[in-house]
Amino acid sequence: MLPFVRRSKSRPPHWLITRFKSDVNSNKHLQPRKQTNNNNTPAPASDTSSTSSSSKAAPAPWTSQTSVSHLLKKNTKPYVPKLKHDRLTYEYPGLPNKDEYTTKIKPTKTTTRWSRYLPKMLGVLVLVWGGYTIKVWFYPPDEGGEDARELLSPNKFHKFIITHKEQIDDDHFLIEIQPKYTHWQYSYILNYESKTIWNGDRIWSVEVKHPDISVVRSYTPLPFYFMKSEYTRRGERKPMLRVIHNENVDYDMNGVMTLYVKRYNDGEVSRYITSKNIGEEIELRGPYEEYKFPYHPGKKYHQRPTFKDLPSHIESEHMAERARQLNRVPKYDNITFYGAGTGIAPLLQLVFSRNPYRGFITVHYSAQKPGELKPFERYLFFLEKLDRVKLNYHYDSEPSSKLKQSDIEKPGKPHFITDKQKQEMNKLTETEQLKYRLQLLEQDQGKVQDQDQQSNLTRGPRYENALQYAQVTSKLLKDASSFAIVCGPQGYMEYVCGSKVLNTGEQGPVEGLLAKKGWNSANVFKL
Repeated sequence: MLPFVRRSKSRPPHWLITRFKSDVNSNKHLQPRKQTNNNNTPAPASDTSSTSSSSKAAPAPWTSQTSVSHLLKKNTKPYVPKLKHDRLTYEYPGLPNKDEYTTKIKPTKTTTRWSRYLPKMLGVLVLVWGGYTIKVWFYPPDEGGEDARELLSPNKFHKFIITHKEQIDDDHFLIEIQPKYTHWQYSYILNYESKTIWNGDRIWSVEVKHPDISVVRSYTPLPFYFMKSEYTRRGERKPMLRVIHNENVDYDMNGVMTLYVKRYNDGEVSRYITSKNIGEEIELRGPYEEYKFPYHPGKKYHQRPTFKDLPSHIESEHMAERARQLNRVPKYDNITFYGAGTGIAPLLQLVFSRNPYRGFITVHYSAQKPGELKPFERYLFFLEKLDRVKLNYHYDSEPSSKLKQSDIEKPGKPHFITDKQKQEMNKLTETEQLKYRLQLLEQDQGKVQDQDQQSNLTRGPRYENALQYAQVTSKLLKDASSFAIVCGPQGYMEYVCGSKVLNTGEQGPVEGLLAKKGWNSANVFKL
């Protein structure tokens, strides 16, 4: 039986005092042998030391096996590896201040204001940033609200504030509006060329909503704004109407645009807009592209300078003709615009926008009386001086000036025909195609140009500004218009070119004054 094993309290738990049975009998060789006689009888003990066992504290006996020479002797026993090894480990005791009792007592930490609130602040910041990231990437913004990324949207109504209203006469108004929110400007920083709404390659409109009766009407915005100052705010002077250009201001005057509105007695939306005061809101939706001019190969070689308030500050275009001849690019086709009343708005948008139309435009404007275009007369006069347009006024109050059959010119031959225009020509009847070809042949035979002036233009002399260049080009013979655009009230449309199909919105056949002069659906567009 093994002896009792007891754990020492004053030592670590891994210090064990163990006694085995083999240790008890290990000192038997230290006991003296008993003496015997010849008769095999034990001899009497001489003293007490001979009869008693050796002490447990006595040193080990000194034998030949424990001598120094034996210990220093080289071991000649061959090494035979064991198949099974009994590995022994020894755990070092811990330091006095690192045992299991002292480590349970942890020192108190001093807390400061930063250590108390900084983790909470960081946690709140992470939560806010995570929520904002989820909102941006997984939830699209409201197209018509404060977070709208575009100035206008064809699917949502955007809020605009009326910043100025000017009454031209009893029925005509100019209303300046500005977007209520400015978040859309962030998307214009790097993409202004593609984001700007003013582009002379197209004609577009917006819809204004009457919130009480849920009715919308289309209006053509104009690239104009009213320049204000301290004098205008005090009422000492009237604000000046100016053209928007993005050379001195950013983002098209922060999205400002002007509406040319005529108030009708039975027009719900027109009366709603004109009754609004400065500071009130209206809702717009758009833009809706009414017409886009076909691509022309000369676009990559020349871009017409934007109109400015002072024509002497506009760059000359004398190098455009030289670039066209060197690259063998066809000329831009001239067009004729027929407009009545506020139907002149598409033309104003076309000629005063950035990248205006490069061809010559003949304008036939009809109105009830003079003065309806009074705010724009100054700029239209400058356009004529720049040899970009030719204005013809027709007033109902002056019967001799009304638009007649003699005012309509025959269509000219286009210099560049797109695939879409070819498809429109194929839709014509055989009689219409024959008339169209005869007109083109007559123009080729009777076409006369000033060769001297044309040669001077080819050499490309230097001009200081657009006015000097216009003095030369105005003397050249203009080609006949090969395309016509008509915009006006229903009665005016029927008189000039025939009305559109109301149910489907299709162009419909060309009738009226234009049809009598040989115009057809291939070279007439109705707005």
